[in-house]
Amino acid sequence: MTPIKVTCWPDEGTRTPNSACVWIAEATVDGRVYTARSRHGAPNELARQLAAAGLADRPMVIRYRGLAGALSYRSFHAPAKWTYKEGDRPLRRVRYKERPEGVFLGIRTGQKCVSSAVDDDVEVPPAEGHETEAPAPTAEMRRCDGCGGDFQPARPWSRFCSPACRLRAHRRLAGDTRTQKSAAISESASP
Repeated sequence: MTPIKVTCWPDEGTRTPNSACVWIAEATVDGRVYTARSRHGAPNELARQLAAAGLADRPMVIRYRGLAGALSYRSFHAPAKWTYKEGDRPLRRVRYKERPEGVFLGIRTGQKCVSSAVDDDVEVPPAEGHETEAPAPTAEMRRCDGCGGDFQPARPWSRFCSPACRLRAHRRLAGDTRTQKSAAISESASP
């Protein structure tokens, strides 16, 4: 059985100071060219395309332009199960999870969210015989434990109007504790 030969290369035009460039993986199988683009794991994305196309299982050999050697898999279904992820931790291999439908409608188009514009919202009248629900009650105003100002809490347990106010109050409390400790130490040290 002949292996599927995959060639990978970077698309240097997509490299930015804060993110890696997009990699392109390409393979020709039975006269048809398959191409995948990904910042992390282009061969894995290509393997998922091959599996979705319903091709018979075969070995897969991956070569990177400009690098010696090759990466081989006995089955192209093996790399299809994995992808690579990067974020607050270093680059690592993780199990591939299919994205739910509708979460990112603009995949590969640069669109980041699916919220519609205000102009596109349409008010739907209630169905015959059904009452509309009353709007949710607004949260009450609360006094901030830090600055004493009034604010509308985002959560029922919120005590401060902002993270900065919470931090100031904490530092003030920690400063009072340090002052009390230093006063107690100086009193015990005096003859």
